[in-house]
Amino acid sequence: MLRRRLKNPIFLIYLLVIYVTLQFSWWLYLIFSLYNQIYSGTERLQQKTWMLLGEGSVFFVILILGVIVILRAFKRERELTQQQENFVLSVTHELKTPIASVKLFLQTLQKRELSPEKRTEIYNRSLVEMNRLNDLVNNILLTRNIENDNYFLNKEPIDISCFIEEKVTLLSTTILQKHEVKAELTKDIILSVDKLAFESIIVNLLENAAKYSPKESTVTIKLFQERGLIHLRIIDEGVGIPKEKRDKAFTKFYREENEMTRKSKGTGLGLYITRFLVEQHNGQISLGHNRPKGLVVAIQFKK
Repeated sequence: MLRRRLKNPIFLIYLLVIYVTLQFSWWLYLIFSLYNQIYSGTERLQQKTWMLLGEGSVFFVILILGVIVILRAFKRERELTQQQENFVLSVTHELKTPIASVKLFLQTLQKRELSPEKRTEIYNRSLVEMNRLNDLVNNILLTRNIENDNYFLNKEPIDISCFIEEKVTLLSTTILQKHEVKAELTKDIILSVDKLAFESIIVNLLENAAKYSPKESTVTIKLFQERGLIHLRIIDEGVGIPKEKRDKAFTKFYREENEMTRKSKGTGLGLYITRFLVEQHNGQISLGHNRPKGLVVAIQFKK
């Protein structure tokens, strides 16, 4: 038990603070005793006493502030380490699942005589798993490029209402197939975007909406113009994110700790990447509460 505590840096910090406090208190006592012997005048002794107390107070304030800074640094380091461990476990699971699925599909095709319809179904399911694996690898590579300031956009004017409609139609057969999709898109909205980056924004947000919402619930996509801004909103009826934790949701590897999150798959990179890409398109992203339940992801782009 003692050995374990001695290996804990926070315990050692507390031990060091107690030792320094006791030594400093003893030093103050000795100096005060010395002042009593040297200065016989009450006024002079009082001045020296106040000076000693002032210096001691400054020392203790600096000591306390230093301890607070160190403890916060340890807390951030511990949280980051835990997030990275969770990320490694999540990525391992995310990689193994599609690989195992595709392997099973291939073994089925190899060992059994199947009807053309069944073969087509297996091909489609294999393609979905491979796309999922490809998206995961792309997100990891994109995160690395973001950290290294090595990501560049190739923007071109497109009709984003048509672009979003095409992506929603495609995703309705995959990640949104168990949800009711409601699209309210104002037509003929032109914005200069990088197609791959904008697709990543849409896919990440819709995947989160489907992942953290119950089956058969509604996922709503809204696109409209107002006061010179282009507004995009993704609204779900899921577990949502508490107000005090919404800023953390955009940090790398962060995942909200609730039952829905534990059961669902993910790496904690989706919103981190999404915010970066939105800001690269001169936009802003925020999270809000959908009444009575769920999450509203609101994005504003400058025209």
